[in-house]
Amino acid sequence: MLSPAPTALVVDAGTTAVKAAVVAGDGRVLGGGSAGLTTAHPGPGRVEQHPDDWWRGFVGAVRQAVSAVSAGGSVDALCVTGQMQDCVPLDADGEPVRPALLYADQRAVAELGALDARFGADWHRAAGNVGDAASTAAQLLWLRRHEPETPRRARRLLLGAPGYLLHRAGGRAAVDLTTASTTGLLDIRARDWWSPMLHELSLDPDTLPELVAPGSPVGVLAPGPAGELGLPAGLPLIHAAGDAGAVTDGLVGAEPGATNISLGTSGWVAALTSRPGEPDPALHQLIGADGRSTLLIGALLSAGATVDWARRTYLPGADHAAADRAAADAGPTGLLMLPSLVGERSPVRDPDATGAVVGLRATTTAAQLYRAAMEGVAYSLRHVLALLAPRLPARNGPIPLSGGAARSPVFQQIIADVLDCPVCPVPDAHAAEAGLRGAHRAAASALGEPVPPPLAGAAHSGAGLSAAGLSDAGLSDAGLADARPTGAGQVTVCAPGPAREHYARLADAHAGLWTALAPTFRSQRP
Repeated sequence: MLSPAPTALVVDAGTTAVKAAVVAGDGRVLGGGSAGLTTAHPGPGRVEQHPDDWWRGFVGAVRQAVSAVSAGGSVDALCVTGQMQDCVPLDADGEPVRPALLYADQRAVAELGALDARFGADWHRAAGNVGDAASTAAQLLWLRRHEPETPRRARRLLLGAPGYLLHRAGGRAAVDLTTASTTGLLDIRARDWWSPMLHELSLDPDTLPELVAPGSPVGVLAPGPAGELGLPAGLPLIHAAGDAGAVTDGLVGAEPGATNISLGTSGWVAALTSRPGEPDPALHQLIGADGRSTLLIGALLSAGATVDWARRTYLPGADHAAADRAAADAGPTGLLMLPSLVGERSPVRDPDATGAVVGLRATTTAAQLYRAAMEGVAYSLRHVLALLAPRLPARNGPIPLSGGAARSPVFQQIIADVLDCPVCPVPDAHAAEAGLRGAHRAAASALGEPVPPPLAGAAHSGAGLSAAGLSDAGLSDAGLADARPTGAGQVTVCAPGPAREHYARLADAHAGLWTALAPTFRSQRP
């Protein structure tokens, strides 16, 4: 039997897959599904997906999730989160004019320069961010310069996969404030479109989506899409925060000062504060999932990727467990490694930055070099936290730590020592659920129901959604037909040890390397 509390169908429309889960009011996953997506790279720096593929993935994932629910069950709302900062022009019939330009698309370098020259600090201050080539504003200028037929045909512009899916399902054309704050089109303090940029781009405000607070109802499911999805028409449609907001909310909630660290191939530190500050090129500022707070993100472009490169390079043939043992035996090193294998976004913004190792001696071992890569990432995290600290209230408790690179007990201890702060590793299954949990919290709030706790707190009691059918990448292709309680054990806290004093002595020297080596980085440009 389904829970009598409202049941939500929550969807996370990511870059590699669309994931869906039917979640009861008590947090139990009753069914789930996933459908993969493909990404096109039609030229240097170009990253595109077709919105029709989003819809096909949406239909496939939702039908899997719904079919896994026992007969007689019902769904009370459909809530969608997912990728942000996508440029999605639609024609008068609501059909895509061209494939969407994704948040990772970097074709608009010259156009970014033109907008920076035109507006400079005024734009940065309004947007709350120093723009990059992936800015939707820069992409729109690129389309006007290189594909003038696209803006001529476009009658509507949407700004993320969730907005497109909800609009096609029958909802109003809308964008949540979290997503809007990534585009370079929004005045982050006024919570409205920045008119000087709209004028510069000849962008009619009527073509832009309605700005809504994250977790807002945006309409009801229309009969035609309802038939495709296998759901009843008239179902409330809820626009959750975009993925960065939903993941943070699902993992740590919305309290100011809430902080989390993610370490996958890349990495980030994300923290919530009560209001936006001055733009910092090394940080992103987004409107939080509650529509009021500010989400600050410092992104490391290479985190786990640097550590894995070091394992393959310095300890060839060693698996992760063997490399961990070697790093533990090596102990704290005096090496200072910059992990910037693909440039850097934070704690400094320098696309020319490269990796570097300082402190090599004749006695340096391969295991020390491998450990130095872990230490280098940890130092970078420390420096990002230092950037965030003046904007945040005093931090209480351990920092949740998620992502594949964070599975290593040795790496966990290094991070705790370098940060001089306890960290709390979040189980993979819980971390994979974070976006869906954020959407579930949004749905519960929209339905007037008690909002479930974030996963970092629930993880201590194993009270996540459900681990059944989850893989490291999220929901399995087979869905959650066997969904049942997680049974997850207690989560441990990794506290700083004696090595923290060693790392504290070297931290400032590490922070100075990017500035000291900047001329070298410039001279090594291809």
